[in-house]
Amino acid sequence: MYYKNGMFRKARGQIADDLVPTLYQVRNNPKFPQLTWLIDNLYEHPQIPAKVAKALADEILALERLILSLHLPFPRLPLQQLQTFFDAAAQKQQVIYTSSE
Repeated sequence: MYYKNGMFRKARGQIADDLVPTLYQVRNNPKFPQLTWLIDNLYEHPQIPAKVAKALADEILALERLILSLHLPFPRLPLQQLQTFFDAAAQKQQVIYTSSE
């Protein structure tokens, strides 16, 4: 995933392989509708508008709090990096483009 960060630069983010099982655990949970949408549509290369990126950043934060409150192990750094990526795109009002690598 990437968003344009200046005329020639792109800010890149990715969903780490070890993060995928964690995200699938909240799939179809009514508390995480945007994460469910992301999981269901990621391989269809959706464009993610800034408004949705902000909702994703907020849901990732809520997911992290939930996991921490349950004292469960999870890939903390990849989750935080993904949250930071979505939050930065939202703050800069940038559309995120997805692609398979």
